Amino acid sequence: MTAAAAYRLRLALAIAVAVTATGLAVALAGPVSLPLRSWPAPVPLTAVSEARAVRAASADPVDLDAVERFSRDTLAARPGEAAAWARLAWVASERRDVAAMHEALERSYTVAPYGPDITAWRLRFAYGQWAALTPELRRLATEELMVSARYRHQMTAEAFAEVSDPAGRLAFDLTVRSVQAASRG
Repeated sequence: MTAAAAYRLRLALAIAVAVTATGLAVALAGPVSLPLRSWPAPVPLTAVSEARAVRAASADPVDLDAVERFSRDTLAARPGEAAAWARLAWVASERRDVAAMHEALERSYTVAPYGPDITAWRLRFAYGQWAALTPELRRLATEELMVSARYRHQMTAEAFAEVSDPAGRLAFDLTVRSVQAASRG
């Protein structure tokens, strides 16, 4: 065994002993020094509620009550979850509750005006509901689209392909064209 190999072996053993000793110290000292009774109950995992909401929205047939319940559970723990607000907007639109759709979609834009994770879905939804949107929601969707058209060309094109509302398709197309014209100079 070379001197370098012996040194590496001693170093590896020293690290292993240090990690083991630290783990043992934490395991033994942790319960003694932590006042567990005074801690509040653990926060529910929002990922679980979020996954359940997505699964309920993907079911055939869709269980709108479950989607709404799980989305609200997510929002109770994380009120800034744009996807949950957008999903509530979708639930409201499916129930033909335009006022609730407007409120939830506006909250989705308030907490995450430019996505990025929710952008593709929200653009398809907003421009698919274009005729029913308020001027303020149209402005918010247009601003999000302008940012996306500048930096996320493929996602923007894919979102456009799925917009079914003719007025929304026209508004979408005109917005993208104006962004492209402005970027050319």
